[in-house]
Amino acid sequence: MQKLKIYRLLIIFILTFLIPLVKAEAKQHKKISNHKKHSVKKHYKKVKIQKVSYHIGNIVYHDDIPANKNVVKYAIGLLGTNYRFGGSSINGIDCSSFVQNVFKLEGIELPRTAREQALYGYFVSKENLKPGDLLFFATYARYPSHVGIYIGDGKMIHASSRGDRVEITSINQEYYQRRFLFAKRIPPKDFEPEVKYNSEFSSTDDLMEYLYGKN
Repeated sequence: MQKLKIYRLLIIFILTFLIPLVKAEAKQHKKISNHKKHSVKKHYKKVKIQKVSYHIGNIVYHDDIPANKNVVKYAIGLLGTNYRFGGSSINGIDCSSFVQNVFKLEGIELPRTAREQALYGYFVSKENLKPGDLLFFATYARYPSHVGIYIGDGKMIHASSRGDRVEITSINQEYYQRRFLFAKRIPPKDFEPEVKYNSEFSSTDDLMEYLYGKN
């Protein structure tokens, strides 16, 4: 009988105090998470970036155009964010969503996937990389399946599935050297070139076949 009273008192305590407390904490956590998520995405002006720099014949590099160095500071601000494949929030983000959010903070709207992002910007040579350039790699597929942002000194910042977070990595590691495809430069918003090269390729499949052949 005494045990039954104790059990009843325990159940009353759980229903009266613990459950409301847990619900309140969960609600507060969700509110904080939503605030962090919103803080990544707010206050940007959409800027349409033209598909440029694809050129029939040998690749045309545009190493002389200005780099968008501003994006590096936004990228560093997300350092340490957890990696999650398909993720797009502060609670977990993948490589292309990381790049998309970073450029969004600079006021530049890019597509969601690395494969689509590879169709934008100007080709630049690996020997003349500047902070803010995008680096594309073939990891789990022959097309661009991973993207990072060059920050200088042979390093990039990226949402890494291998490191399970947004981290800084040397691009001279054998893994990335063997999988490197090309680099692209998205110039600052106020950059207006005299000539804009329209894309000759409608998809990354066409681009990859042109650059590397069918094999």
